[in-house]
Amino acid sequence: MSSSTLSVLMANYNYGEYVGEALESILGQSFKPLEVIVVDDGSTDNSIEVIETLQKKHPNLKLLKNEKNRGVNYSILKCLEAATGDYVYAASSDDKVLPEFFKRSMEMLIKYPKAGLCCTDNMFDYGKDRVADRVYLSDKPRYFSQEDACKKFLRDPFTPVRSNTAIIKRSALAEAGGFLADLKWSCDTFASSVICFRYGFCYIPEIFTVSRIHPEQYGGSRAKIGRLEREIIKKEFDIICSPGYRDVLPMFERTAAFSTSPFQVLRTAMMDRKYRRFVSFKLFRYAFNDLVKRLLWIILYPISKDLYWRVLNRARKLKIQGGSN
Repeated sequence: MSSSTLSVLMANYNYGEYVGEALESILGQSFKPLEVIVVDDGSTDNSIEVIETLQKKHPNLKLLKNEKNRGVNYSILKCLEAATGDYVYAASSDDKVLPEFFKRSMEMLIKYPKAGLCCTDNMFDYGKDRVADRVYLSDKPRYFSQEDACKKFLRDPFTPVRSNTAIIKRSALAEAGGFLADLKWSCDTFASSVICFRYGFCYIPEIFTVSRIHPEQYGGSRAKIGRLEREIIKKEFDIICSPGYRDVLPMFERTAAFSTSPFQVLRTAMMDRKYRRFVSFKLFRYAFNDLVKRLLWIILYPISKDLYWRVLNRARKLKIQGGSN
C-alpha cells in the first residue's frame, strides 16, 4: 500500500460507557491510522480516564480537551484543524468500526485517486437487535464518477452515502468547506454530497461500521423535530446557492440531496418562494417514499424490528435491480 495516511477524528462528551470500545475498534485496525485525535468536550464522567488509559498503549492516540462543553461541531472542527493525514475519518464515540475497514477503504482510495471518499454499508445496533443498513449501490467494490454519483443520488430516496462509513480525502473536504458548523447534525451529509458530485466516490458493498441507536445520540432525536430540521434545510439551501457551490448547484437541484427527511425538504422548499427552484418531481417522489417509510415504521416496527428492516431493504434492493446502471 502507498504512503497515504489517515487521520481519525472523534468528538466525545460523557460517552465513557462507549468510547473505549469505539477507540479499541479503531486502534486495532490492520491499517494503522497516522493519528487518532479525540477532543473531549468537557465530559463529567470517566471518559478522560478511559481515553488516557488507552493512550499509554497507543502513541498515535491524541487527546485534546475543551475547557467547557462547546458542542459536537466545535469539537470535530478542532479535530479537523489538528489533522495532518491525507484522508480523514470522522468517528462517533458511541459507534464502532469492524476489522479491515480502514485497509479495504484505503485500498480503494489508492486505486482510484480521483475519488473524494470511500463509503461502505452500515449496521444499526439497537442493543438486543442488530439490523443491516445496506444501500445496494453495486454488487462489487467500484468507483462512481461524478456523473455516476448524480445518477445514484437520483435513484436513492435518501443520500446513498452513509457519512459514518465515509473515509474522505482531506483536501476535497477542505474545498467543500469542511464540516460547516451552521448545518449541525447535517454537516457531514452535506459535505459528503458536495464531494461526491465534485470528485466521485468509491463504494464497498460490505458492512464495516456499526451505529449504536440510543436516545442520547446527536442528531437523531433533534432531526425528528420538524422545525429544527427545516431550519437546517434552509441553511443548506442558502449555502448551496452561494458562489462557492455554483458547480454542484444543478446536481443538488436534480437530486434533492439535502436531508434524510425529504418530506421536510419539500415542505421547506414550498413555503418560501426563493427556494422553489429545488421543487421537482424527484423531490415529490422522495417525499412520498419518506411518508411510506414512516407508515411502515408506525405499522410494522412495533410488531417486529427485523420485519420492518427486511421489508425496507427488500424494497431498496428491488428498486436498484429494476433501474438502469
